[in-house]
Amino acid sequence: MASKLEQLYPYVPVFAQNLGISLFGLAWRHERLGGRFEEHLAAFRERERWGAERLGDHVLGELQRTLLHAFAQVPFYRRRWAEAGISVGDLQSMTVGGLSRLPTTPKQDLRLAPESFVAQNVADREKLHLYYSSGSTGTPITAICTSDAHRRYIAAREARSFGWAGTSVRKPRSMIGGRMVVPRGVSRGPFHRYNWIEKQVYFSAYHIAPANVREYMRAFNHHRPRVMTGYAYSHYILARMMAEVGVTLDYEPDALVLGSEKLTPEMKVVIRQAFRARAYEEYGAVENCMLATECEHGSLHAHPDFGIIEIVDAQGQPVPPGVEGRILCTALQNEAQPLVRYEIGDLGVWAESPCPCGRNNLPVLKEVVGRLEDVVVGPDGRQMVRFHGIFVDLPHVLEGQVIQEAPDRFIVKVVGRDGFGPAQEATIRQRFAQRLGPVSVEIQRVPEIPRSARGKFRAVVRHF
Repeated sequence: MASKLEQLYPYVPVFAQNLGISLFGLAWRHERLGGRFEEHLAAFRERERWGAERLGDHVLGELQRTLLHAFAQVPFYRRRWAEAGISVGDLQSMTVGGLSRLPTTPKQDLRLAPESFVAQNVADREKLHLYYSSGSTGTPITAICTSDAHRRYIAAREARSFGWAGTSVRKPRSMIGGRMVVPRGVSRGPFHRYNWIEKQVYFSAYHIAPANVREYMRAFNHHRPRVMTGYAYSHYILARMMAEVGVTLDYEPDALVLGSEKLTPEMKVVIRQAFRARAYEEYGAVENCMLATECEHGSLHAHPDFGIIEIVDAQGQPVPPGVEGRILCTALQNEAQPLVRYEIGDLGVWAESPCPCGRNNLPVLKEVVGRLEDVVVGPDGRQMVRFHGIFVDLPHVLEGQVIQEAPDRFIVKVVGRDGFGPAQEATIRQRFAQRLGPVSVEIQRVPEIPRSARGKFRAVVRHF
């Protein structure tokens, strides 16, 4: 949505907001499902049926092609690999098991200079799309891809995430996500907006409170989405509140396909009772570099034909199944920003035994450890996660942490670089007000944010 329309959005009535979102949806429907989408979808479905050897040969070919492309066209890798003594010949003979010969790509490098990761030949011939995210921590990053790469991502999700859940992204759906569809922190509702073009109802993640549960349920039962998507923990919070007030959906949807946080067994039980459908976990990244989805047996399968996942030790060497390590990702479907051995910021463990579903060509992630944050509780009892989104698209914020001292009092710790000042502080305070209404926000500049023994910091901490 253009910035002028976004600036106008909070000041127009709800029906006009729905119209604007629907026009936005018209453009995005083509962006996601146009072009070569059907071709990509058929390819992902076909490769799922391949044996491990055939799929391995395909992934190897795509890896070598990606590495040569990155070396020839991406300034960051051309410089980094040349400094490490990596030659074209090394890349031409590289294997998946030999990736540890290449240096890793820290998230901070992408954070500081995203343009240095863009393939020059792709930028010259195609329009690039920029996506801003705070990732799994309060570390804002800029992800870049072409329309075709975006369609590849949606095709992979349609074939594996939605397909395995017995539904489709093209069916009527709902979303609880990070967009400020309800533009004011204090609102009487409705707490959703509707995209007529895609038959998508978008719910606010920032107004889930006991007093608002019945309004959320009225909207679900009116629009009757077949598949629910978005933040896993927001759906869990809403489901828990639904149980407390004694309400459920009055129909049975196909499934919930949820991400951003890990789905625990407890969360799945509570969600199923409230939403009358099974929740499936999806593990991905805005950087468009990897994807893992849950099968019917509850295993989280990685998809190496989309992006290669490594789990490594402190020296960047692979760890055996059952041993925890850092997750690295190598993108195979994004020519515009082909990240190689990218440190996504999460920890993971490979499964020690195959999944009963029989998809032995798609390895199983036994555990993913990341996205460490508490739930923010508002003065009116609302609960929300992914609150570190207040740092998105603030280029002078290197890292940020939200600390809640009381329902109406927050401390924000910022690791900033030159250029961070009153304007950025005002933006942070404005975003708090948009999400919570009038609260106290103290902003502190700090040289660093403490890490845990595992090297992670909690993006959101609640002290009461």
